[in-house]
Amino acid sequence: MNNQAEDASPTLHHEGSSTSTSVFSSSTEEDLTHQKIPRNQLTEDQVKKIQEERAQKRQTHRNSLISQGKDPDFPTPDLQFIERPFLHLHHEIAQGSTELTPDSTTCSIQTPPKSLDVKIMTYNTLAQTLIRRNFFPQSGSALKWHKRSKVLVHELKTYKPDIVSLQEVDYNELKFWQENFHKLGFDLTFKRHEGKTHGLLIAWNTEKFQLENEWMLDYDAILAGNAIPARTRTKNIALIASLRLKNISDPPTDGVIVANTHLFWHPFGVFERLRQSYLVLAKIQEIKACPKYNRWHSVLMGDFNTEPEEPPYLAITRKPVTLRGSARIMAECSLAYRYSKKRNGEESGQDDEECDEQSRGEGRFNQPQNPKPKSFTATSEQKGLVDQLVALHNSLHVRGVSLYGLGYGKVQPENSHVSNGEPELSNWANSWCGLLDYIFYIEHSDEQSAHEQNPVVDFENKNNLRIIGYLKMPRAKEMPKHSQPFEGEYASDHVSLMCQLRFLSGGKISSIK
Repeated sequence: MNNQAEDASPTLHHEGSSTSTSVFSSSTEEDLTHQKIPRNQLTEDQVKKIQEERAQKRQTHRNSLISQGKDPDFPTPDLQFIERPFLHLHHEIAQGSTELTPDSTTCSIQTPPKSLDVKIMTYNTLAQTLIRRNFFPQSGSALKWHKRSKVLVHELKTYKPDIVSLQEVDYNELKFWQENFHKLGFDLTFKRHEGKTHGLLIAWNTEKFQLENEWMLDYDAILAGNAIPARTRTKNIALIASLRLKNISDPPTDGVIVANTHLFWHPFGVFERLRQSYLVLAKIQEIKACPKYNRWHSVLMGDFNTEPEEPPYLAITRKPVTLRGSARIMAECSLAYRYSKKRNGEESGQDDEECDEQSRGEGRFNQPQNPKPKSFTATSEQKGLVDQLVALHNSLHVRGVSLYGLGYGKVQPENSHVSNGEPELSNWANSWCGLLDYIFYIEHSDEQSAHEQNPVVDFENKNNLRIIGYLKMPRAKEMPKHSQPFEGEYASDHVSLMCQLRFLSGGKISSIK
């Protein structure tokens, strides 16, 4: 009994005393006074009463915070974050109301009674096992997991996504994510490469979805086109889940195929990222070609470690793929780089992303030093490999439409690139800042897939959906001079992206034949 009482009672430390605790005790149960009682003299009734009183006090405090419009679970400034507004592309107040269309003209649109709104989020949460203090010299205590984890959950509670893909989820924190997603009404699946300490997670709102099937791609183990192997050991994967709609009669779609990936990080990894992007697109095409998935929408999202002008982005979003100029140079130059013996597995060691190869050259001569050179003289073998991989991409019947690239310029034009429509950044680290994360909607690719006349409307009509809006993305001039994460700002060196889609009943979803 004494052990139980000691474990159950709150510990209150007093200077000069280590054997007693300050509790409420009394000669009568009705009139408790503040006294010190040795822990081994506490009765079960006293412990129970203390617990009840303190629970009531905590609940009173929570109710007070709620009445002030504050989140009682995250009241302190160091656990807050920069909350970004949701920017609406289609403004619908109610069924049959007036809507602001993408071309900024007003018309009356009836909201289909069987439509379904789904918020889709991607977020690189920064694996704790990858953190090195010299990578984040200004972050201070914001790097501590016990703080960052609460802020990450706070974000999810605030933005309320329905489908979430997370990258860099630590395996040893999987129980934390399971418990917290469960509290939010989510279920999840998680996969990692056996050589990595972190992996990929897909979570979904169990009121709307249930898991039907899942697939994991080990990029290192698969030959692209049964011919092109991985050039180095990357330990990168893709996780794909088919989420079937539930509890909806006559649903507008059967479900959503969700692909989550994290492509190879290395500066000279352009060709490998191009290869990995082919592999995940080919797998999605294979899944979508199954008759059972004919009425399913498909998305591919994650951290692609790729900017919009680079070959992997171009190969995902354009059909046919043509690599010219700087994009071609990048791909060919990356083939000239030779990775270390350690990375290629010729030497032992649990190397991990961004932490195992700090120097370039690795003792080899004639290594390229700039991953984006203005010019590069490729060998016939290098040219042939690039041609072969481009041909594989062009053999696919799917393409990715970047949802932010497609319509974000209509909600925040000052933060939308003139050539590709993408926002400025999703990563704000100490050594590099820019856009690396995307949400691609995967559609059937044909000669008419460019959406050139009215891109947003053409895309929506083709795929029987509406883009309702986007989570606002920060601009570079709005960001602080220091890197992230940082207390009261962001909990990762990446920021999350979220797009809300409305799946419509009737019509036809673009499918693979």
